[in-house]
Amino acid sequence: MKICAPISSARFLLRGCMIALKVDIDTYEGMKKGLPALLDFFRAKGIKASFYVSFGPDESGKAVKRVFTKKGFLKKMFRTNAAKLYGFKTMLYGTLLPAPNVGTNFPELVKRIAADGHEAGVHAWSHVRWQDELDRLTSEEIDAELGNAVKAHREILKSSPAGFAAPAWKINEKGLAALLKCGFKYLSVGRGPEPAVPFIGRTRSAIPEIPTTLPTLDEILAWDGITPEFALSSLISLPGKGRLNVYTLHTEAEGAVYLPFFEKLIEGWQKRGFSFVRMDETAVQLNVLRLPEREYKQGALAGRAGDVAIIM
Repeated sequence: MKICAPISSARFLLRGCMIALKVDIDTYEGMKKGLPALLDFFRAKGIKASFYVSFGPDESGKAVKRVFTKKGFLKKMFRTNAAKLYGFKTMLYGTLLPAPNVGTNFPELVKRIAADGHEAGVHAWSHVRWQDELDRLTSEEIDAELGNAVKAHREILKSSPAGFAAPAWKINEKGLAALLKCGFKYLSVGRGPEPAVPFIGRTRSAIPEIPTTLPTLDEILAWDGITPEFALSSLISLPGKGRLNVYTLHTEAEGAVYLPFFEKLIEGWQKRGFSFVRMDETAVQLNVLRLPEREYKQGALAGRAGDVAIIM
């Protein structure tokens, strides 16, 4: 007996047993090592996903200031073993070491994303700058950040990106206004239960938001008393049938130290009858006239340091 409806080519039942895999590439090492590992794994499994590339400088070393500005950041770093996850050099990029560019230093890997049948979207120019400085940037500076990233995508792939995924799920009204000028077909900026048409203040979108619906691995591991075994069983059980589920993973985690964990997670979801889909395939089936209108609001999530955009 089949639990879920079958997929036919790129057409699928949006409200079937679907998980959209949203892969964020934040760092130089995540691009260099984690991305090829995930691409190899997906090829072996016949799975397609959406990858969001940070094209510009890896300024991860500047993130140390979050110890003083983000409540719970230091605790999370210890619980998730950040030093092992990101590596010593990564934690110095942009401070004691020069900040190497991420996507533009590996154009062949960006091309491989598309050649392997995955979606290649935009994550950022400077991931750290968007995450930590968005509220201090002018509209012109935000335009420049997005413009540099979109330009790099177009120069490497000779096509325009369909989707944008915000670093650390950060957005404000100036950021949304800038995104709407870039020609994206959809956004994945926030956290929430279902796709919606987003707005902030007086700025309203004419394209859909496809939020991350499931907690991330690093969030679960940051909960008190949580073991990797519990995290695995929890994540396997969380996707709901009859709705779209979106899981965000990172090349620095699931593409590296936690790749064996991710392999078991995929197997667990498949045993439950779930299939996997690209975010852009989901977006083309969304009718913005029928989606609920929802506002991005700042809120806290268990296991994540600092507020994120929650689509409510």
